[in-house]
Amino acid sequence: MVNERTLEADLVDPAIALISRYGDIENGLEISVLAKKLREIIRPKPADLAQLKGRKDDRLSQVIRNLVSHRTLEKRGLATYRKGEALTRGCYVLTELGRASVKTSWARKLM
Repeated sequence: MVNERTLEADLVDPAIALISRYGDIENGLEISVLAKKLREIIRPKPADLAQLKGRKDDRLSQVIRNLVSHRTLEKRGLATYRKGEALTRGCYVLTELGRASVKTSWARKLM
């Protein structure tokens, strides 16, 4: 069966490629920028674009937020989450494992 929606796991490879491409090695990539760029590069499925009940955003927005709130990249050892006084939403900084895990196919898409 083909997934009818984009899952958190589907966002891991594009997320680390985006952090690698657009993030600073020391300060990483802000979560708001990551979320925007993820929406630009993935192909949302029709179910992803369905508006959430009682909200103004769609299901894909929720999956992207879950990537951060569930600390998926951290749990896999790919990135660390940082939030300081100057950062309103925090950022992700790739770990060594994260930098080594960037898939060539996603890196090429971002060139």
